[in-house]
Amino acid sequence: MRRTCTVLFLWAVVCPVTRAAKLEPGGVQLLCHRTANEDVPENTLESLQQAALLGCNVIELDIRRTLDGELVLNHDGILERLTDGIGDVESSYFDDLQLRDAGSWMGERFDGLRFVKLEDVLRFARKSDVRLILDVKTKGIGVDVLQLLQREGMLERVQFNGEWQDVKQFYPAATDAGFQTAWMQPGVTAEQVKAAHREGKAVVVNFSANGHEMDLASMKAAVAAGVDGINVDYPRLGADAVGRPVERKLNALAKQANAGPGDDRAKAILELSRYRGFTLEGEFSHWLLDSDDHVSRAAAVALVIARPQTSSQVFAEALHSEHADARANAAWALGVLKYPADILVPLLDDKEPRVLQEVLLALAHMPGDVSANNLLPLLAHPDSEVRGTAALALARHQPELAVKAVPERLQLEVQQGARLNEDYVRRGRPQLTQAEISEITGYFRAEMKMVQAISMLKGPGGISALEELAFHSSVEFAQMNGMIAGFQLWDRIGANAEPAVEALGSKDVIVADRAEWMLIHGGPAVLPAVRIALASDKDPAIRERAIRIVAWQGDAGALEILQSMQVSDPSESELVLWAIDKIESLHPKM
Repeated sequence: MRRTCTVLFLWAVVCPVTRAAKLEPGGVQLLCHRTANEDVPENTLESLQQAALLGCNVIELDIRRTLDGELVLNHDGILERLTDGIGDVESSYFDDLQLRDAGSWMGERFDGLRFVKLEDVLRFARKSDVRLILDVKTKGIGVDVLQLLQREGMLERVQFNGEWQDVKQFYPAATDAGFQTAWMQPGVTAEQVKAAHREGKAVVVNFSANGHEMDLASMKAAVAAGVDGINVDYPRLGADAVGRPVERKLNALAKQANAGPGDDRAKAILELSRYRGFTLEGEFSHWLLDSDDHVSRAAAVALVIARPQTSSQVFAEALHSEHADARANAAWALGVLKYPADILVPLLDDKEPRVLQEVLLALAHMPGDVSANNLLPLLAHPDSEVRGTAALALARHQPELAVKAVPERLQLEVQQGARLNEDYVRRGRPQLTQAEISEITGYFRAEMKMVQAISMLKGPGGISALEELAFHSSVEFAQMNGMIAGFQLWDRIGANAEPAVEALGSKDVIVADRAEWMLIHGGPAVLPAVRIALASDKDPAIRERAIRIVAWQGDAGALEILQSMQVSDPSESELVLWAIDKIESLHPKM
């Protein structure tokens, strides 16, 4: 009740100085029904963005409230229609909805689109300078809607439809889409438009859900009759009808992409890539050949975004280009798109390290078979960063060899990096040259990729290699290899936790801390081994850390052991009492 009274008071103060949203003067307005629903899955942020890109001034969308009170975009609430889930929006938690695919129903190109909150939509609309028609589908959410509108600065830029009675109650200045507007059907005459204008009304002709959705001729006729707006399901057709064809925008961006500073050209290419449903692969493949790496890379990104229409032939010329950047960027894109690996195997003979890096990184993601003869020599390449990416490709295509070869190579990288560090200290830590910094950074980059490669290896061999990194003191100066290996073991250590438990007693506190935190995150599977250590008096350091592990895991199975320790070992009573309290607080019914 207090919240409602506060809101009523707020709107009573605001209303006298607030003007209602309506069609803005200056040209024919383009209204879009249910976001760009015929181009991109409806009521997603991506569909809203597409409507704005295609020139819509006003965009209609639908709002529902989830079980936990979040306002989201959705039309009919039935999850079976637009997602891979079942049930209803209003009876689902938002976190549940976020796990639903809200795009693939419209095609593979939209895999992974998600439900979007109203607050994110309002933020985008304000930034993009578009107005909204909010079709409220859940009754009684007016207060929540109004609070979001005020917070996001959109109160004067929206109109309402649907179940918005309580909006009007709390905010009398609110209007529906018919405010000072005459909505008419296709075939409207200039005389009808003039009559509405004499009454002080704007005229909008509807081209949605009436059999005229793609009637471009009628859209143009309505504009010629002097209407103030048209409401469409196909914004691209509507933009053409109101004299703002999208192709004109694309042409201007293409001209910007063809000439001028590299960064400006790259920005234009990336802007072009945001337009869905346009056949621009030829232009992107042309820019991929550019000698400016920024331009070439932007074109590669654009081709990845345009994946539904992309074939490997688009990249053929770039893979043989005289420009190393073009070859590298084409290889990167093919890797992201997961084309068969054989398309890139010829480039393993490339002389440019940057090209080799991108090729090897791409191969680490591509299906197919790449022979050891192609990959093993690159694990000893003179360029350290090539060696790192070679480890990734080897782990992907030759895992049996990688189990032995990659850890051995990593050890050599660590030793060489340590020698560089020792030499730096011996010389009194002088100011490093850029060449020296690049050399040290190169070793670090290579080590990181090799640890990633080891993490890709499944089975006992990969786990043993990770344990070797995580549980043994290292001379590597960055101290990152063991840390990352420890993280990778969180989900792999399982019931075979004895090496980690043993590492709790390491004289190297970094190693012992790492093992403890790993066992805390290792889940219930590690607890039997931890309890054995808990009940043992073999190593007091391990025992102390085991107490903390069962406490942080909330291990009810350890309570009996802890309670007996209270009696048998008073020296640890404070820590034991803390652990018992921690566990019991997580299991209040015990």
